Amino acid sequence: MLYPQSNSSRAMISLDGFWKFAPDVNDDGEQRGWPLQLPADREIGVPASWNEQFQDLMYFFGTGWYEREVELSRQLRSERIWLRVGSANYLSTVWVNGTEVGRHEGAHLPFVFEITNYVRWDGPNRITIRVDAAIAADRLPPGDVEDEQIVGFKGQYPNNYYDFFPYGGIHRSVTLFTTPMSFVRDIRITTEIDGTDGKVKAHVGLSKGFEGACTVSIRGTQCRSSVEVHGDGTDGPLVDVDFTVPAARLWCPEDTFLYELEVRLTDGDGQAIDQYVQTFGIRTVSIRGTELLLNGKPVFLTGFGMHEDFPVLGKGISPAVIAKDFNLLNWIGANSVRTSHYPYSDEFLSYADKHGLLVIGETPFVGFVRSHYQGTAILNKAKRVITEMIERDVNHPCVIAWSLANEGDTLAPEADAFYEALYSHAKSLDDTRPVTIVNCVDVEKDVALKHYDFVSLNRYHGWYEQAGRLDEGCRILSEKLDRCYEVLGKPVIVTEFGADAVAGVHVDPPEVFSEEYQAEMVTRQYEIIRQKPYTIGAHVWSFADFKTSQTPSRVVVNRKGVFTRDRQPKLSAHKLKALWSGGSSKKPSRT
Repeated sequence: MLYPQSNSSRAMISLDGFWKFAPDVNDDGEQRGWPLQLPADREIGVPASWNEQFQDLMYFFGTGWYEREVELSRQLRSERIWLRVGSANYLSTVWVNGTEVGRHEGAHLPFVFEITNYVRWDGPNRITIRVDAAIAADRLPPGDVEDEQIVGFKGQYPNNYYDFFPYGGIHRSVTLFTTPMSFVRDIRITTEIDGTDGKVKAHVGLSKGFEGACTVSIRGTQCRSSVEVHGDGTDGPLVDVDFTVPAARLWCPEDTFLYELEVRLTDGDGQAIDQYVQTFGIRTVSIRGTELLLNGKPVFLTGFGMHEDFPVLGKGISPAVIAKDFNLLNWIGANSVRTSHYPYSDEFLSYADKHGLLVIGETPFVGFVRSHYQGTAILNKAKRVITEMIERDVNHPCVIAWSLANEGDTLAPEADAFYEALYSHAKSLDDTRPVTIVNCVDVEKDVALKHYDFVSLNRYHGWYEQAGRLDEGCRILSEKLDRCYEVLGKPVIVTEFGADAVAGVHVDPPEVFSEEYQAEMVTRQYEIIRQKPYTIGAHVWSFADFKTSQTPSRVVVNRKGVFTRDRQPKLSAHKLKALWSGGSSKKPSRT
């Protein structure tokens, strides 16, 4: 379903703000009639995690209930009414006026339910959302897999099998929106480059039963096509159009020009029914030998892995935080990020489109263990998430690659077929972007990387290994990178390297947890990575400190950020800024 828009044929009502809220400690709210009336004595801010809004809920990983009322204008009675939740962690059930309208599993992607038949027009409508945030082995990302955990995660509290906090709640915007009875259901745009021209293919899906004219155009150009539609198709009519844009402006970090593809529907009498405008960029991404190409030109990725994480908000979206983070990314000279370890918000990607940040879009498949590869339950669930992610993000020019997993057990024999199936599924949905997974094990024994277009490595030599021995860690990193290329023969990006630093701790000579040690590690190892002829990028871990589970290896939060959790720079941020602004953000010239 397309992102909501407000125009002459569509309306939007934001439900962000304060909602009634009640934790369901015994998980029996449905039996007690909470869908009909929530016995709540507190209000909660939406969007935001519940954990940091109330002291007694910081470590509550159960079920929370939300309720809000909204009245609808009678002018909307001829429209279809939809409810969209940008994301909620993890299992969501929605009621409207006491009637269940839908359920969704997953923590980081939107879900939409049509509620036309459930709303009333003579008074307020009660919207109730139940969010189950329990930690479980069969959820994505998984938790509670103690028997198979690696040493670094054993015994941490809470028992999630990943290194970030398992926040619960409604994390992105909640919106009521309308469409006409017949409407534009989906738009997918792909682009190619032919000399100086841009080739644009638009695949437009319409609602069932529509009959009339569908006009597709690219604003500001002569590209325009009108097709008569006669209501066929299982999911509704499909319209495919091809355009050539002469002397096209190609999207890239230096020129973030976005074209606007407009779709208009009219009935047999020529009366306007619906319209939708989808932005897109004309650009291509490909792998050639050991190079990553953007519009046919080599690009080297400098930047970070990061998290949607901020004090009080938890994983809640905030336009102010997005703007601040992009300001810091620009200040430091980064050109790219990985959405570790889950799909980020629509708003983040739209901002990246406008501001020229390159993005590796990642799934929430963190830390899969051997049991996840057995049977088809997790595989089918993972394929559904990949489908949701690609369908949502496919039109964003900023997204240059897909990462389908982070730090899974890719030594297990069962991982071979599992990750091959994920790769094939992603490619069947989008063959215009390269696909990777992120490795943290011995590449010589890895059974999955061979299926992917480029290699992504997380390596912590000088931290988890060779701690305090930076010279040795740098030497081993260099040797391991060379061996990786010898074994796989594919381009390599180091997606994580770095060290924790407690802001304000200064030691000379540098020692672990000091700002000096972190700064020396990331700058030295960045240069090692950059100098390799087969590398396509280096992402420092991480952009900013972030909340995670309690364990003796974490000083309240994960402190590998070059910025603190509230976005103040450490010494390493200044060192990287000097490095990246001084010509070291590009690969050395190849001779």
